[in-house]
Amino acid sequence: MFPMTIAARFLCAVSSAILPASDPAELRATVARAVEWIERQAAPLEGEEGALLFVDPQRRNTRLGAAVYGGSAGALLFLENAAAVLDDARARTLADGIAKGLRATQQQTRTGELTWMPDGMREGATALYAGDAGVGAAFLARARLRDDDEALELAVAIGDSIVARGTAEEDRLSWDQQVEIIFGAAGTLLFLLDLGEASGEESFVAAAQAAAHWLIAQAQVSHGGADGQQRLLHWRWQLAGNQPYVNFSHGSAGVAYALARVAAVTGDEACARAARDGAEWLLAQSLVHGDGLAWPVIAGAPQTMGGWCHGPPGTARLFLLLHAQSGEARYLDAALAGARFVMAQAPREAQPADADPRAAAPAAFPPSFCCGVAGVLDFFCDLHRVTGAAEHAAFAARAGDWLVQAAVADGAGVLWHQGATHDPSSGGGDGAASVDLMLGAAGEALALLRLATLAEARDPVRHLPDRAVR
Repeated sequence: MFPMTIAARFLCAVSSAILPASDPAELRATVARAVEWIERQAAPLEGEEGALLFVDPQRRNTRLGAAVYGGSAGALLFLENAAAVLDDARARTLADGIAKGLRATQQQTRTGELTWMPDGMREGATALYAGDAGVGAAFLARARLRDDDEALELAVAIGDSIVARGTAEEDRLSWDQQVEIIFGAAGTLLFLLDLGEASGEESFVAAAQAAAHWLIAQAQVSHGGADGQQRLLHWRWQLAGNQPYVNFSHGSAGVAYALARVAAVTGDEACARAARDGAEWLLAQSLVHGDGLAWPVIAGAPQTMGGWCHGPPGTARLFLLLHAQSGEARYLDAALAGARFVMAQAPREAQPADADPRAAAPAAFPPSFCCGVAGVLDFFCDLHRVTGAAEHAAFAARAGDWLVQAAVADGAGVLWHQGATHDPSSGGGDGAASVDLMLGAAGEALALLRLATLAEARDPVRHLPDRAVR
């Protein structure tokens, strides 16, 4: 028997409240109210007419950075989707202002390339969540949702800057020592791959392929399987003390996913094999929970989590992608077992219909896209689109209902309190609220937007490039 994890205790609270099936109109209304609150966190950029940038709701004199994680680019990606999907004029106008603000605050590196990152930032400056690739991804979403040539032009300029800042050696391209999705080459190459598709410029695909070759060269090789001959690959997160993180955000699952995406576009067999060998290492790390699977945060350690960052809602995307590419049932089986691990946290006994889900949830586990409910909801939307299974849509709806009821009214708008990602016994969260895609209202609202459109035959949301599962 495994001890109940932090994520498990949280998801019990999410799933135990018996609520009506999610109403698309209520979901859309909640998203619109989130836009209203997010709008109030923007401030004019002095000297730039119509330009806005977000500020910290707790420290109004502190401007947020540009990155997806913790900054304006992630919120812009949400706003563009809200504007397009809901035809929301408030979201569209706000997105225009933030896009102008980001354009106005672009800088140059010491060698003259386009950037938004601080001078001297050594690690992650070109990354998807922490660096310039994320700004490019936000403008690429704007270009696609609006058919906006200027936004595509800027995304291409960002891609050119990222490629120019890389270090080329033989058939490899790298930027720093980081390999993973949030800070590293895996996330950067996914933006370049996406940009190549949108722009038609093969140079970006070639750069993504070269970055994939660099990732393969960084892999740690071991062997396993029944005969000891199966090659196993894993990667280490250098910024965290060179530890073997396992899951999607900072670990081998995200790197293997990026390699599989490159293989699908280029036909590169070395990338395809490395992705499969990474998946084999992940399967060897899996922990069985009844009929479910979870993965440890760090290889060999007991802690598991249930969010996108370090749990099945991120890691299972690798297995869904490999199943789509290969048709091998065992990959789908692993993804479904990961989903069962998440779903099994729901207790059988219902709480009273009038129970407050905010009171039931551990204060230290967040509703966020990165670590909490919004990321779980987002994954189950993708899972339902792959499987068509009613149980996956139903679990997504239950998570969505929890998010709607956990929203906190603030004037005409709503927000969500962040909490923290640690054991509640060590102290609760700070109750702060943010506009951040990964930790704040933009993420919770984007997850609700995906749920509101789950019945549509084609997903209308233009997501970050690490979310595709087929």
